[in-house]
Amino acid sequence: MPGIEAAPSNNKSADARPHPPAIPAFIRDRRWWLPLFGLWAYIVGLAYLLQSEEAREQAMRVAVEGSRNMFRVVVFTRAWNASHGGVYVPITEHVQPNEYLDHPLRDVTTTDGMALTMVNPAYMTRLIAEIAAAESGTRFRITSLRPVQPANKPDRWEAQGLHAFERGEKEHIAVTQAGGTQELRYMAPLVVTKACLSCHEKQDYKLGDIRGGISISVPYAPIEAAVLTNRHRAQATHLAVFALVLVLGWILLEMLRRRWFELHGTFKDLENSQHQLIQSEKMAAVGQLAAGVAHEINNPIGFVKSNLGSLRSYTKTLIELIDACRAGKATEADFVAADYEYIKTDLDSLLGESNDGLERVRKIVADLKDFSHVDKAEWQEFDLNAGIESTLNVVWHELKYKADVVREYGSLPPVPCIGSQINQVVMNLLVNAVQAIEEHGTITIRTGHDETKVWIRIEDTGQGMPPEVAKRIFEPFYTTKPVGQGTGLGLSLSYDIVTRHGGSIEVHSVPGQGSTFSIFLPLHAPHVSPAMPG
Repeated sequence: MPGIEAAPSNNKSADARPHPPAIPAFIRDRRWWLPLFGLWAYIVGLAYLLQSEEAREQAMRVAVEGSRNMFRVVVFTRAWNASHGGVYVPITEHVQPNEYLDHPLRDVTTTDGMALTMVNPAYMTRLIAEIAAAESGTRFRITSLRPVQPANKPDRWEAQGLHAFERGEKEHIAVTQAGGTQELRYMAPLVVTKACLSCHEKQDYKLGDIRGGISISVPYAPIEAAVLTNRHRAQATHLAVFALVLVLGWILLEMLRRRWFELHGTFKDLENSQHQLIQSEKMAAVGQLAAGVAHEINNPIGFVKSNLGSLRSYTKTLIELIDACRAGKATEADFVAADYEYIKTDLDSLLGESNDGLERVRKIVADLKDFSHVDKAEWQEFDLNAGIESTLNVVWHELKYKADVVREYGSLPPVPCIGSQINQVVMNLLVNAVQAIEEHGTITIRTGHDETKVWIRIEDTGQGMPPEVAKRIFEPFYTTKPVGQGTGLGLSLSYDIVTRHGGSIEVHSVPGQGSTFSIFLPLHAPHVSPAMPG
C-alpha cells in the first residue's frame, strides 16, 4: 500500500518504541544496597554458627565414640577375666587382697612361697581405672544401685543413668562440671552373663539382668580446644568469603548502576531524537497540506479580488455620475447610458459572491483552528464527529480529486481526549487512504459507540496490504514509500497517541480490496497522560 507509514495493534512488537526506563530505587540510591549486604552478613553469620555447631557436635561424637570404645575394651577384659574364673597376681603394696571378694581360694601360696591373690573382673576394672586416671586423666569405674563395695555407690548423675538403663536406654551421656572443670561423661550398662553368675547369683541376679554400669569421665578441655581450633578456622574462612563477596558485590552493583545511568541517558537521547523526528513528521504533514489549504483559500480570495476590481470600476462610474448630477451636468439619460440598472443588479451579485468567498475562507481558517485546537491543547469533552469534519476540510484538497467521501456518523457522546491529537490521527489515516487509491476511489468514515468505548473506522478502496506489511505498519520508521518521501513515523505516531489515550488501533486489509483502520477510545478518561512530544 503506497504511503504506508506504520502496524496493527495486535502486533505487540509495535509497542517496542523507546521510552526511557525508570531507574529502580535499588539502583539509583546506594543505601538500598545495605539491606542486601545485611542479608549477606546474616547468611554468612548463620553459616558460621551452623558450621561451628557441627564442629562441636563432631568433636563430641569423636569423644563419645572414644568413651564407647574404652567401655568395650573394659567389657572385653572383664569377660576374659570372668571366663577364666579370675586371675592370680602377686600381692604387692598396690595390689592387696580384695576384702569384698568371697571366694575360698582368694589367696594362695605357690610351692616356692610366693603369695598370690585372686583378681576378679570388678577388682581388675578398678586397677585398670587407676592406671588410666594416672596416664590420661580419664576416669572410669563400676557402679551399681546394689553395689557390693560401698565405694561403687553411684553419684547423682550415675544413678540417673542406672535408672534409665532399667527403662531400656542403652547409653547415658552428658557434659558436667566436676571440681570447677567440665567433663564428658559416658555410661553404659553391664548385663549379667553366665560367667558373672558365679559371683553375683547370691545377689539374686539372673541372666540378662542389668547389674550396674561402667561410668567413664573424660576431660572436656581437649574437646573444647579442638572445637575452638575449628571455630577459629571457620571464622577466618567465613570472614574472607564475606569480605570477598562484599567487595565483588559492591563493584558489580556499582558497574550495574553506572550502566543503568548510561542506558537511561541513551534512552533520553533516543527520545529526544524521536521527538525531533516527530516534529519533522508534523512539519512534513503541514507542508504537504499547505499547498492544498493555500489553493482552497486562494480560489475564493481570487474571485473576491476580481469582484473588488469590478466594484471599484462601478463605484468610480457611479461617483462620476453623482458628481455630474450635483453639478447639473448629468440627466437620467446619462444614467441609462451608463447602464445603471445593470450596475445595480451586478453590485448585489458581486457582493454576495464576495461574501460567500470570504465565508469560505473563514470556514477554512475555523476548521484549521478546530483541527489543531491551539487554544485547547489539553483534556476536554470532545465532539469526535465535528473533529472529523474539521479534519476533512483541512485535507479536502488532498481528497477531492481522488476519492468520494462517504460519511456514516453515529450519534456520539462527548469523549474525554485531547482533540487536536485525535484529529492528527484521523488526518494521518485519511492521507494514507488517499495515497493507497491509484485512480479514483471511495473513502468511508463510520463512527459509533457502546457502553464503554467509541470507534472511528476509515475504510478505503485502495490497493490493500499483504499480511507481512500489515504486521509492521505501526513500527517506528517502517514505510513503503520511496526513499526520501516519508519518515515512517505517521502511523507510529498515531499508534502512540491512541494508546496513550487508553485506546487501541487496528487494521484489516486485503490486497486489491482496500484497508480498514479502526480506532477505539474509552468513554471514560483513562489513568494515563497522553501528552505527546511537541
